[in-house]
Amino acid sequence: MKSKKSYRKNDKVLVNSFAGPDVSVILKERYVASKTELKLGVDGWHAEIYKQKDVEKLRKCGVPYTKHEKPIVWVFDWQIVRKC
Repeated sequence: MKSKKSYRKNDKVLVNSFAGPDVSVILKERYVASKTELKLGVDGWHAEIYKQKDVEKLRKCGVPYTKHEKPIVWVFDWQIVRKC
């Protein structure tokens, strides 16, 4: 697993999803809990699923996305497998 500092905004990465299949996302916005006012939560990213086939894989696993949707999702640092 790479250190979290090696990822930047707009990197395309493969992540493990809670629904089962690995999916590719584009990292959009970084959240670091220690840098927030209340110091709550865990470090991670707001990210967008950009491949339609990944959305379809998640739909088959029961995730309620619609066709042609490019959902914004939360990605914990430990879910990132590698850069694409």
